[in-house]
Amino acid sequence: PAPAPAPAAEPYANCAAARAAGAAPVHRGDPGYGAHLDRDGDGVGCE
Repeated sequence: PAPAPAPAAEPYANCAAARAAGAAPVHRGDPGYGAHLDRDGDGVGCE
């Protein structure tokens, strides 16, 4: 299996960056989560 992605110190700039890091979807409270990634406000960004 592939290694887990390294946690992001800052929120991902956009969903393309989160996907490239293998971290999408990003959940509220996870490293790399930012409200700008969660368009519908359900706590899951880049779904």
